[in-house]
Amino acid sequence: MKFYLSTLAVVTAVSSFSSFAATESFEAKVTVQNAVVLTKDNDLSFGTIRAIADPTGGEQATLVVNPDPDASPVSTQSNPVSNAATISVIEDGEAAGFSVSDVVPNSILTITDPVNTLIVSSAGQGVNEPDFTVDSWTYFITSGTNAGALYTQATPNLQAGADGAVSFNIGAKLSTSSSVSSVDYPDGEYSGSFNIEVSY
Repeated sequence: MKFYLSTLAVVTAVSSFSSFAATESFEAKVTVQNAVVLTKDNDLSFGTIRAIADPTGGEQATLVVNPDPDASPVSTQSNPVSNAATISVIEDGEAAGFSVSDVVPNSILTITDPVNTLIVSSAGQGVNEPDFTVDSWTYFITSGTNAGALYTQATPNLQAGADGAVSFNIGAKLSTSSSVSSVDYPDGEYSGSFNIEVSY
């Protein structure tokens, strides 16, 4: 009789601690973003100038816009000794500005130079009218880990901050036409489209 009561007590104790299991499904997800988010803050402007092209296209006057926002002057002109071509600044230009976001924090990014070089009158290129070329691209880092430094192509230093963001300015050199022309630059706006690439 005592043995029966002990066995019953054990069974009762085990039954009082029994549990019920619940099952629920879930998904595992990941989002891939290999592309850099690049936003243009402002265009590159060479300002307002007086320009004369060498009719033979043999010599060029140049105007350089510095990408450093604290540069003074922003624009620097250079004319050949012969004055066959000249550029004179009436109003200073402004470097282009770009912002990069949503990249890997502290990652190093590279900049690929634009490949287009020509800018022409917005009214259309007339017969024997001179044009301008743009090249000698320079970059200045305005935010991120290396803010305040020039970007170097050989050892890229465009480094995002801990927030995965970085910004930079673009400067360049404008040159008078290297083609033969028989008329002066018509007054008006000259422009061209360029593509800048930023990548890991």
